[in-house]
Amino acid sequence: MKQFGLKELDSEDEGEVPVHMQKAKDIVFEKDREGEYILPDMSNYSTIRQRQRVVRGYIGAVYSMFS
Repeated sequence: MKQFGLKELDSEDEGEVPVHMQKAKDIVFEKDREGEYILPDMSNYSTIRQRQRVVRGYIGAVYSMFS
């Protein structure tokens, strides 16, 4: 966080940190009624790197759910 010139978070809420500064494994996904993870709309992420990180996080979440 300090490397990017951001202040420390007051809370434990990771939602305040932009996705390009989060690790893929720390990205949280919503679940549907069946309890399966929902991949968010990719138009919310402006760069290819952000999209790749979200997809890697999604794949990791789904893999860990079934392993």
